[in-house]
Amino acid sequence: MLYNLFMDFSLFEDFFDGVLVINRDFKIVYANSSAKRLLQKEDLEGQNCKGLFSICSNCPHFYVKEEGEGVQVYDVEALRSKHVCWSMSPLYEDNEFSGVIEIFKDVSNVVHCIIEAERQRTYKETILNSIVEAILVLDLEGNVLEHNHIARKMLCREEEKELTGKNIKELIKLSLEELPPEGERADIYIETPCGKQKASLLVSPMASGLGYVVSLYVVNQISLCELGDEETIITKSPAFKKVLDTIRSVAEYDVNVLIEGETGTGKSLLAKYIHYLSARRNGPFVKVNCAAIPETLLEAELFGYVRGAFTGAVKDKPGKVELAEGGTLFLDEIGDMPLSIQAKILHLVQEKEFERLGDTRVRKANIRIIASTNRNLREMTKNGQFREDLYYRIGVVRLYLPPLRERKEDVPSLVSYFVDKYSKKYSKKTRGMSSEAIKLILSYSFPGNVRELENIIERAVITCMGSLIKPEDLQIETDADQQHQNQEEEKERILKVLEQTGGNKSLAARMLGVHRTTLWRKLKELGIK
Repeated sequence: MLYNLFMDFSLFEDFFDGVLVINRDFKIVYANSSAKRLLQKEDLEGQNCKGLFSICSNCPHFYVKEEGEGVQVYDVEALRSKHVCWSMSPLYEDNEFSGVIEIFKDVSNVVHCIIEAERQRTYKETILNSIVEAILVLDLEGNVLEHNHIARKMLCREEEKELTGKNIKELIKLSLEELPPEGERADIYIETPCGKQKASLLVSPMASGLGYVVSLYVVNQISLCELGDEETIITKSPAFKKVLDTIRSVAEYDVNVLIEGETGTGKSLLAKYIHYLSARRNGPFVKVNCAAIPETLLEAELFGYVRGAFTGAVKDKPGKVELAEGGTLFLDEIGDMPLSIQAKILHLVQEKEFERLGDTRVRKANIRIIASTNRNLREMTKNGQFREDLYYRIGVVRLYLPPLRERKEDVPSLVSYFVDKYSKKYSKKTRGMSSEAIKLILSYSFPGNVRELENIIERAVITCMGSLIKPEDLQIETDADQQHQNQEEEKERILKVLEQTGGNKSLAARMLGVHRTTLWRKLKELGIK
């Protein structure tokens, strides 16, 4: 709007907004009563305008003059710490710039409300982030309105800055309607990118009736890590939980991992879990069983070959290393790998490059290497059966899986899981084990570890005629059974040698490699006459 310096400014006298008319020399030529009241100065006319507002330090007077257009600033501090909405517009006399008109209104209450709202928001965020449980504030449809920092970590979404706008079902695979009743804390299973986990959850309605506050924490009694439909890691064992904690700490880093443990303890499953938690989770997971492939074929299986590399190589074929590009290469039972191949694996680990069999072209490999073994590699390095340099290269992080006999507390949970799994698979109504069957299975040492336990439960579910598995459904050998079997085998061996020697006990002792008195004692113990 254009104003004339010689217009009748008395028109502004009854304005609620403050009005100042300032000439080109920065002198105030008019101030209405609202301006005097807001600035608490009666003698404004004739005064220099500088210093009345905080914006005076960067006065737009010259900008308004040169550009011929006004400016407006919402929050300007005036005298007495008032906050005003302020504007400056040019004044003209005979089409020549002659000054400016400033109009301002008191917005202190609004600014104070904004400051208070910001202060309350800061307090609220501080309080929310001090709570050790995950907190999700939801609207009536279950969409996240607010959340605390721990929620991202607990829901395995630390890479996401915000969960706001996401639906609760997207975060935990449960809708608002599937959560426990309002005001009743309950343990439920939630699904996150880290797998299936047991959580204690409470839903509280907001007083306004406009949504809900969900608080939850993961129950650590049982670690449940689900990898697909049929693969799950379950444990209560502190030793195993420590292994899982280590995995969660190192999975995101591209370091080589060596998993050690007896056959059947779940080394392959653990390798998949590391891959699943890593940044390579969307890449391939390629497993090579070093013990199952003959030495003559292992190199070609690992590195591939080109046409004509050997008899029968009619076309180029990529190896497992190339197939694992961008993902994880899992070398299962690496302790059975021949020394000749170990040298090439060392080069792959160190340089991240390889050559196909029969080729001279060097290829780069963008892979992470995880290895496992059921053998004592440290002892093998001392005996020259395994390269010491490779041992240290693949074992940047070493994980030891305890055998099942050392974590018997996991057996009931594993039994429940396998019973449920195979009852569904075979459409059986088996719902658990009798107390006698549980006692029997807990007394067993499980030399085949979790794999053996799974096989035992699968057979028991199939053969069980009722809803509960009984001792007779369990095809296991107790230590007493094993001892009896060993005695029978030893008795049969001694009788066979005695038959060969025509009953000559001294000669039989020599053939068996024991002293005569030892043989006589054995004959007595085994009831051989």
